[in-house]
Amino acid sequence: MLTFALYSRPNTGQQPVIDSVITYLKQNGCKVVLHKNISCENAEFQCFESRNSLQQVGLVDFMISIGGDGSFIDAANLIGNLNIPLVGINTGRIGFLSAIKKDNFETCIRMLLEKEYTLESRSLLHIEGSEPLPLCTHFVVNDVTIRATDIDSINAISVTTDGKHINTYWADGLIVATPTGSTAYSMSCGGPILHPQTDVVVLTPIASHSLSVRPLVIPASQTLEISVNGRAGKYSLCVDTQRIILNDSTKLYISQESFSIQTVLFDNTNFYSTIREKLLWGLDKRNH
Repeated sequence: MLTFALYSRPNTGQQPVIDSVITYLKQNGCKVVLHKNISCENAEFQCFESRNSLQQVGLVDFMISIGGDGSFIDAANLIGNLNIPLVGINTGRIGFLSAIKKDNFETCIRMLLEKEYTLESRSLLHIEGSEPLPLCTHFVVNDVTIRATDIDSINAISVTTDGKHINTYWADGLIVATPTGSTAYSMSCGGPILHPQTDVVVLTPIASHSLSVRPLVIPASQTLEISVNGRAGKYSLCVDTQRIILNDSTKLYISQESFSIQTVLFDNTNFYSTIREKLLWGLDKRNH
């Protein structure tokens, strides 16, 4: 019997999809455990709230997130280093990470049950500060974003690696993105799309005040040291879906995380077909 853990954000109107997924899994003899955000009034289901309580459930074969890419990242934060394969049912908009469409989730779950899939490792980043950072998790699935706290402020963001100065970015902010995060905020700011299996990180400035500055791809093995000097004396730090305000005196240290997350790749899809579909590549009459 396979065990599936289900996660969704609270009060997002996903209950009909959640109910359909639970019904299908139970019809196929699977055990289902639910995150506390999902109604747990039925004593039939075990519930979990954190990584520790997820471990106490016992062996979990798959985690399914139901929602958009934000829900997928939340679920990844719950899994952490537990090495549970993660798959997302997309009920949001684009959904690069939540690859399963809600109207054909049954087909994809059947493929999981029949082992018609492969697992793909997604590399992560790790963030620390010169002072303790009040974050729930210190690993990064998508990106680290440094921004001004005021709309009319700009930051001088100095970045070095292994003692070598990369650049001081005069910009509204800076994004440090994993290959997974390259299709998120970084791409919107002109950054390149990185294949998930590349062992690199991309630095993408936000509204750079120098036209010659462009996104830079560097090896993921390098440790970044980042310091900020802004007009407001403080800056906004976003780590995936977490946001905190820090003083300019707090330096950041970003390195490669010691573990990765496992995502599910179905036999009928791949990274290139995903970006063609999500970004509407090839919608040209010359291709027909």
